[in-house]
Amino acid sequence: MKYRECLLFVAKCLTLDQFPDRVAEVREEIAANRINWEKVVLLSSAQLVLPAFYLQLKRNGLLPDLSKNLTKYLSDLTELNRERNLSILAQTEEITSLLNEHNIQPLFLKGTAHLLYGLYNDIAERMLGDVDILLPEDRMVEAAEILIGKGFKSILEFKPGLLSEIKHYPRLQNLDYPAAVEFHREILDFPNQKILRAVEILNDKQKVNVGGGVAFIPSVQKLMIHNVLNSQIGDRAFVNGDILLRQLYDFLLLSQNKDALQAVEKFDKKRHLFNSYFAQFNFVFSDRVGIDYRQTFRTRFFLRRLTILTDHPTLSKIYRIILYLVYRISRSATFIVLSVFRKDTRKFVASRLTDRKWYAGHIRSYVSFLKK
Repeated sequence: MKYRECLLFVAKCLTLDQFPDRVAEVREEIAANRINWEKVVLLSSAQLVLPAFYLQLKRNGLLPDLSKNLTKYLSDLTELNRERNLSILAQTEEITSLLNEHNIQPLFLKGTAHLLYGLYNDIAERMLGDVDILLPEDRMVEAAEILIGKGFKSILEFKPGLLSEIKHYPRLQNLDYPAAVEFHREILDFPNQKILRAVEILNDKQKVNVGGGVAFIPSVQKLMIHNVLNSQIGDRAFVNGDILLRQLYDFLLLSQNKDALQAVEKFDKKRHLFNSYFAQFNFVFSDRVGIDYRQTFRTRFFLRRLTILTDHPTLSKIYRIILYLVYRISRSATFIVLSVFRKDTRKFVASRLTDRKWYAGHIRSYVSFLKK
């Protein structure tokens, strides 16, 4: 079973709730012994959709077609994720309560926001990393200090003079809690912050129930826009030609809100990123599930590159390593050049070069990427 076949099989299984007639197709593929389950499990795990994959099979009556050992393995991992998500939701309640005591109303982002919105049929579907919270810039540091007072610690030192150069306070961790916390002042890193400003989300939000406290998440439209930009820019999927199934699955569920989808389709900033994302969405889930996009030279080139990299995983790894090294080197060079003209950037560069912890973290980031 080639990588592309494995990827598209997992993607098809993620659409079974929306397209029940695909259940027969999946059952036929399983019966014909065309599925390499080791590869499917590895891929769905690496793509952070293993619980969603398992629960789709379960809800659509396909577990009897799997071996008992495989079913138990998938079930056990899904239950572990369910327990973690429940703990994270309890953590969000505690954070909300703490912040509300200081008249701060958190706005949760990404996966945590999706859970609070009730996006999934089962809370165990989404695998979460950090708890991301957006706040007005003038409350971000205060919120971080509140958590620090409760035993959270940051690996990197926060330097107030460099606030304009960062999108979030250094990640806060407490081993008594399941997830680290990031307080954001902006959604995207410099120099892409203007594409979607924090104030646009803070002014277009919806209230959610978090243990009786006052908390918010972005509107569905902004959740979708953030999904695209976080994937294409934040995770560099557009440049790398990556397929990120977790983000695409989230977008699939969010796109069931047709009004929000139409609004996203009209979003006019960085239009080529959205157009390419919709093209990728169609490639992964098939045109039947797809979203309309413009057939441009840029889109055709993007899809061609996507197809080649998907068909040749080894080439894809080499390609991503080269791009990663070029990106890191060019980004450092950009900051050095900007530091000549901007005082804030100059302080930012100087603080990094004089911080021993930054060097260690910088090296770890390279090692982590190469291992991945």
